Amino acid sequence: LGLKQLYIRKNAMERISSHAAHYSGLIKTVLREHRDKTGKTGGITAPYDAELFGHWWFEGTDFLKAVLRNLASDPEVTLAHGSGDLEAAEPATVVTLPEGSWGQGEHHYIWLNRETEWTWKHIYDDEIRMKRIAAGLKALSSGQPLLKRAAAQAMRELLLLQASDWQFLISTVSARDYAELRFSEHHQDFNRLAQLTEILFEGEEAVPGEIEFLENCEERDGLFPDADPSLYLDR
Repeated sequence: LGLKQLYIRKNAMERISSHAAHYSGLIKTVLREHRDKTGKTGGITAPYDAELFGHWWFEGTDFLKAVLRNLASDPEVTLAHGSGDLEAAEPATVVTLPEGSWGQGEHHYIWLNRETEWTWKHIYDDEIRMKRIAAGLKALSSGQPLLKRAAAQAMRELLLLQASDWQFLISTVSARDYAELRFSEHHQDFNRLAQLTEILFEGEEAVPGEIEFLENCEERDGLFPDADPSLYLDR
């Protein structure tokens, strides 16, 4: 890593066009060879690990944008999504895939091992508590805006707690201290917010310090603006 050159966005953006043209041409070549060989129209499944866009491949989204534009304007290639392609060509073969992952050993060790067992206990306990909050909200008739805010923010903290990155970073020791700290902070914040909802459920007044804490969490962890705790209800 120490031998890498400085990232200059202008230079990277200049390569997008040629790289996108090469990739689009490769896709077209593969499809043409399949048709020539089998006499049938083929399809290419092209999933991407979007988590890598940004810190490993900053201009990755711009590259994909150029690729899609190239393919969309090509009369010999048709863009399609998975369900639409299955409707157009119903599969005749059933394939059973073994359980696995992209992690070490192609199993789940990287997320569940002796070093990460403690995280899952907190996650499972907090999920159960979130379900109780969701059930309590369902029983409400109306009103209680502060309670609903606290419940929604508790859900956001739980979602952050559930991110698989924490176990990955702990297992690979690449940023273990950071991952353990972030995990513990989201766990603590969730439970403090859960306690606030329980106080409000009882009809008691929240102390100013807890309202300030809620506001700080909303500002810091304000992702998922449409967070809906009812999603944790059993269907």
